[in-house]
Amino acid sequence: MIFVDTWAWLALAYKKDPYHAVAVRQHRALQQQKHSYVSTDYVLSEFMTALFRAVSFSKAEQFVDRLFQLVNSGQYQLVFVSPGQFERAWQMRQRYRDKPDISFVDFTSMVVMQDLRIKEVFTGDTHFQQVGLGFCLVP
Repeated sequence: MIFVDTWAWLALAYKKDPYHAVAVRQHRALQQQKHSYVSTDYVLSEFMTALFRAVSFSKAEQFVDRLFQLVNSGQYQLVFVSPGQFERAWQMRQRYRDKPDISFVDFTSMVVMQDLRIKEVFTGDTHFQQVGLGFCLVP
């Protein structure tokens, strides 16, 4: 399993994203290697907000519809952040007060990754490494 962060979803969906080509190549490689994707409702919320601002409504809708089809078919796993995970993310936010640039969404992702014992995250966001919890960035 590999966790998919907002960075990857946006880079895959938005052709003008500076990391689009890198993300597409990595996505193809991960799919060939049969990696299963996991993401959260918080990540998708953040991603959809950014995507609908970046591209036309129809293009954004088309990408998101396809993403939900893959979730509904069981090819991708969508985790809904629980109240307990939210609380742990808040505790993590407080613990890493010296890193104000890390988003709360990233902290919820880290908690979910810990719960599912996922170490790899499809992202270019170095915040996952800054906490020293052993997360490995892909690409």
